[in-house]
Amino acid sequence: MDYTSFFLNSSGGVVQLECIEISHPSFTKTFRYVRNDEDGVKIGKDVYQYQPMSIKRANVTNDLEQRLSITLADMEDELMNAIKNIRRSTSPRIKPKLVFKTYRDDDLSAPMNEIQTLEIATISGDSTGLVTFEAQAPELNAVKTGRLFTFEDYPLLRGI
Repeated sequence: MDYTSFFLNSSGGVVQLECIEISHPSFTKTFRYVRNDEDGVKIGKDVYQYQPMSIKRANVTNDLEQRLSITLADMEDELMNAIKNIRRSTSPRIKPKLVFKTYRDDDLSAPMNEIQTLEIATISGDSTGLVTFEAQAPELNAVKTGRLFTFEDYPLLRGI
């Protein structure tokens, strides 16, 4: 299933389910939340709990510069406590991972859209139980490596 069939060929009662998965090696479980199904949803063996949240897509383009801003209600502080324990874990330098998937509620066999391997770059919580975080694609090429090929060092490049 894809977006085209969802928006052009589906009936008016079909709902787009937005699901997120948050994981880290130190977490005891993967946190799975769904935004727009108050009963939660089971997809395969994974259970997504309903969580009031807002998901803002910023810079989701074809150049892999993908970023999501998510605010969710963590009333029991379960997610925030797991985040705080990362510093005391055996892998404190590893950032939590986020996977974003959208399904249609009448066909849960495969996601319509999936953004994988986002890293949670910043996270903050407040006393009301709201957790806000930014998830973005990892910077895989942030450092310069290799050698520069200049005309001064390699004059034969001018012919190419």
